[in-house]
Amino acid sequence: MAVGCLMASRTTSACGLIALLLFSCLASTISAEGTVDLDDTIWLAEQDLGLEAVAAGGETTQKILVAGADGYARLLDGTDPNVQIELATPIDDTIRAIDWHPRGKTALLVGDNGTMLRYATEDHSVTTVTGSVQLNSIDIGAVKWNAAGSVAYVGGGGGWLWAYHEGEGGQGVFELLNDTKGSRITGIACQAEDALCAVTTESDGIAIIDSNSNHQLHWVGGTDRVWRGVNCAEPVFNRCVAIGDGRAIGIIGLNLQEPQQTTIFTKIIPSISGEFTHIHTRVASEALVTMAPFQVMAWDLSEGEAYEWVEYEEVVSSSSALAGERLVGSWATTDNPNIGFLVTSYGAVIGFHPPPETSVWTDSLISYVLGAVVFVAVPGSVLGLIFMNSETLQKKYFARRNAKQEAAENKRIEKEKSEKRAARKSKNS
Repeated sequence: MAVGCLMASRTTSACGLIALLLFSCLASTISAEGTVDLDDTIWLAEQDLGLEAVAAGGETTQKILVAGADGYARLLDGTDPNVQIELATPIDDTIRAIDWHPRGKTALLVGDNGTMLRYATEDHSVTTVTGSVQLNSIDIGAVKWNAAGSVAYVGGGGGWLWAYHEGEGGQGVFELLNDTKGSRITGIACQAEDALCAVTTESDGIAIIDSNSNHQLHWVGGTDRVWRGVNCAEPVFNRCVAIGDGRAIGIIGLNLQEPQQTTIFTKIIPSISGEFTHIHTRVASEALVTMAPFQVMAWDLSEGEAYEWVEYEEVVSSSSALAGERLVGSWATTDNPNIGFLVTSYGAVIGFHPPPETSVWTDSLISYVLGAVVFVAVPGSVLGLIFMNSETLQKKYFARRNAKQEAAENKRIEKEKSEKRAARKSKNS
């Protein structure tokens, strides 16, 4: 019984060693996608701007609006943020959110104390939206146009939520939505091709707005946490994603026919530290999630997977001062979504780009060499491990070796005898 257990132990050990060897050899041929590298910082000003909002849009070329404390707003070129236009706003309240109209000629900016402004690309003017006095001086923190650009949804403190459109003579028309609740609206996002929008709140969960049904509001769950924002960049599978406290990702499966049947699946990301702060589209089906402390996570909406985009350790090693900055947003360039920029509250704009690539020829050569090493080393090592842990194979091997040695020795002896007989016969003759 003891021998059997010993053999079982040896067999198990051999299997474990074989698996480890196979994994270590094969793993060396796998290359993981690295995070992006950061560029030099562009400072929008010498003082703290208190930025709170970043939005990418534009009609013919990509333009970026940034805004924040004291009514500060500036227009940046999406490819070269060094090209800037400072905008004059008629208010000194903090601007909290921005959204471009789908046609890209105007944008809405909303903020504290009922602030609602319109930016026009034609003359770079920023004016107060007519009729926004109806917002009753409520702090507004979210704004989003629907897919058609016919209605913008505006949300703020106390759970207030309006549908806005421009009426006759440019007068703003605000319709207060029914079935609203009491906690602050933290984010609004709309599907690019459908009539549904998702709304996140501080403590009342997540709701869906149906633009085709008189802006009907459907509460679909997620009341167990604080939600900080939402993004609907997935155009194929009708999904949105919300970011929440405790590194929670809320995967929202929209039901186009019956919005009230929309589902929410919450997934916690345990492999990172910090807290989510903002979410912006990088490219269709993928969003960038900014975090505190300074780091960025990419989220694939179609696959439901996360991976690091900018690592905190990398930021700390490059600039301890930058590592203390608070990220408020990001954007990817239209020419190459792997190239883009991050924006901090202070007013720093930091570019990112993919790490330098190794020569394709060198990579191929290394792959072939590693493949050959694995091809030769793995079978030999596996057979060796099997032999060392099998008494039966060892007995057969040694028995065969002893037989060969014995046969060789007998052959040598017979040869010597033959030579001696031949010598004696020659001597006698």
